[in-house]
Amino acid sequence: MSFFDIINRELSSFVAVTDAEEEVCELYSVYYSSGHKERVDRVDASLSELEIEINGGQRSFTLTIAQNPHINGELGQTGGVLWNSSVLLSEYFARRSISNWDLSTLNIVELGSGCGLVGIALHRLGAKRVVVTDQRRMMKVLTKNVDRARSKGQVFATEYDWDKGSEDMSVLSEPVDLVVVSDCVYHEEVVPLLVGAMREVCQSRADGKAVGIIGQELRSDLVHQAFVEALLDSFIVYRIPVDPSVDTFYTLYAVWLK
Repeated sequence: MSFFDIINRELSSFVAVTDAEEEVCELYSVYYSSGHKERVDRVDASLSELEIEINGGQRSFTLTIAQNPHINGELGQTGGVLWNSSVLLSEYFARRSISNWDLSTLNIVELGSGCGLVGIALHRLGAKRVVVTDQRRMMKVLTKNVDRARSKGQVFATEYDWDKGSEDMSVLSEPVDLVVVSDCVYHEEVVPLLVGAMREVCQSRADGKAVGIIGQELRSDLVHQAFVEALLDSFIVYRIPVDPSVDTFYTLYAVWLK
């Protein structure tokens, strides 16, 4: 059974998203009323290296992740350090891998990997092949983290600029089952570039069964609305409830091409 088929069997527990304005109204009415009281900071952007515990129940583990805080001082750069979203998404995959999300047959591409935590966690959880990608500026720290974490299975890092595509065509040399995006939207300007990159990677499968899993921390309602609107132009979109303790400030989407 493909990952697409697994996701579609679970649609009754997901929330269909068909209107960006309605989605943002629902999410942010809870976000603003909660006062972010339940938000817990799991990362430290000041450190050059972090020990990150992935609390996945029976699939818990710890990863050592290098950071480069200096990169984030450059215009338009946010990937030099870890963000809470990557920890939450890694833990969600760990919990679901215990039940019925079998990762062992999946070819996975992560876009905007930053320090690479999510892709490395998926590799650790047994994915067949994981490609973590980012801009050239991020390759040094990303490659360092991948090389340190490599075990059974395939995992590698390569450059992928959203407005130019991949210079390393091995990214799309095999049909992609799962595209992962963690907290990559901070400004409206990146929205069309990211959605275009997602569309390109998903089109590597002729049968249209590539699935995107997107984790996004709630910040600006205007930016989030622009992102959802762009997704709805090309993708079927469902919101996946994660946990009451994080759903007030974090959202998870499953998407696939129309």
